Amino acid sequence: MPEVSIEDNPKKATSYDSIEVQEVEEPQENIWNRKSIYRSWLLLCYSTGPVASMTRTYVPAVIQSIGNRIGHSRNGGPCSRRGTDCYVRFGGGQVNSTSYVLYVRAITTAIEGVVTLFLMGIADYSNYRKIFLIGSILLYGAFALPFAGMTGNNYPTLKAVTTLYILLGIDDSIYQIIEGSYIPNFMRAANTPKGTVAEEVRKDMILKRGSVVSVMGLFLGNLGGLTALLIGIIISYGRGGPMTDGYHNFLLAITIAGCMTMVFALISAWFIPNEKGKEKPKGEILLLLSVKRFIKLLKEIRRYPNAFKYCIAWVIWNVSFSNFMSLFVLLFRSTLGLGSSDGEYTVYTFMSYLTASMGSIAWMFLYPRAGIKIKSWGYGFLLFSLFTNFWGCLGISSTTAVGFKNRWEFWVFEVFYSASSSALRSLNRCVYSTLLPEGDEAQYFGLEIMLGIATGWVGGLVNATIQDRTGNAAMPFLPNTFLVAISICLYFTVDFEQGMKDAEKMVEESEEPCSIDNASQAK
Repeated sequence: MPEVSIEDNPKKATSYDSIEVQEVEEPQENIWNRKSIYRSWLLLCYSTGPVASMTRTYVPAVIQSIGNRIGHSRNGGPCSRRGTDCYVRFGGGQVNSTSYVLYVRAITTAIEGVVTLFLMGIADYSNYRKIFLIGSILLYGAFALPFAGMTGNNYPTLKAVTTLYILLGIDDSIYQIIEGSYIPNFMRAANTPKGTVAEEVRKDMILKRGSVVSVMGLFLGNLGGLTALLIGIIISYGRGGPMTDGYHNFLLAITIAGCMTMVFALISAWFIPNEKGKEKPKGEILLLLSVKRFIKLLKEIRRYPNAFKYCIAWVIWNVSFSNFMSLFVLLFRSTLGLGSSDGEYTVYTFMSYLTASMGSIAWMFLYPRAGIKIKSWGYGFLLFSLFTNFWGCLGISSTTAVGFKNRWEFWVFEVFYSASSSALRSLNRCVYSTLLPEGDEAQYFGLEIMLGIATGWVGGLVNATIQDRTGNAAMPFLPNTFLVAISICLYFTVDFEQGMKDAEKMVEESEEPCSIDNASQAK
């Protein structure tokens, strides 16, 4: 496993290509330079992977399967194992069983928005960030534990599974905000040369360091997901045929994943340091403080325009990514057959996480060696995302033979889409961290998630409504294609160099700057 350059006692000279800089000594040791802290943070990232993978793959599949068994077709008969002609009760009416999952996801996202707005405003002031982080991950695992007992084919079981799905989604946003706020701590601890003329060298070094920290965090999360999915494969092929046990295999795998998440979170909790928060203004109520900080954050658009533009571009793409994956996994099972394809589905989801891990790791190694600017990498990943959604739009017409209508399409696009999307997520976390003002990381990472939630529930609701009204499972790919196109346009307007200067962080001025030649451009 590649190691980021983190030392237990970092007091050594730093060099960059042919540029030599003077020895940098810190007045006191920075704990974020310790290998033990870095590895503990990676273990914590690993701990979230098992339940995260189950929440994105097996839990929606369980809801879809229960809906298929208790629902009915348009003519009142039992639901077919293939296709989308299946309807279940939702509120006061009837909706398509696939749309039911999308509606639930939209509701979850809306609730997440309220929670995120509150958390992003107070997390930077809390002296108990570690407790919030560990506690949220332990709850994440606890919500997965009851699934093994939910084997009934009735509406009370469907409601119980749906409630747990909503709770898992809300908790996912909480730990992501706090986990993401730790990344700048590792980046800021880099031993970089001092002096204003060394600025470009420092930026490039910090970006490379950030790419490693961001990628390895996602990689360990994916590795945790792979572990749980491998267990799912063993269960699916070891407990009887898919038509015999069906989604019950998924239920057992989800519960085991919850146990794994809780155990590894407790182990890493012994080593993760607490982060001292900023001093809270006297007499302020936390809830009101959250609202005031959000308003203040919006006023900082003029000061940090590139950070905000990048955040919005990232949010829009992330909404399209979430919509695509929700549609893709449900379409896979409905196209190839519920029950009969469950064994293949376990292998399919495993390959998805494996290729995602390989994609982010490959980018981490290629970025510092390929000589391609980081913004160009982003363009490449975004354009492939656009092409994939366009390919899905081809399936809208009944006369086309492609557009996710064949087994090979699901496998081929899953490999490349998962790999490129994982690499783009790593790139986004790395670049965004360099654009944030020091001390407000949790709030800005919370802003990214909150904006994603504020727009994501609308996207989910639109997709669910379109799919439910038209009965065409491929129709939601059309608005998703437009979302990716908008993200690319916003991404084009972001000036990485100016954004890092606006943040005024990670760059320390010295009285005697050294001269450098051929400084690498971060843009």
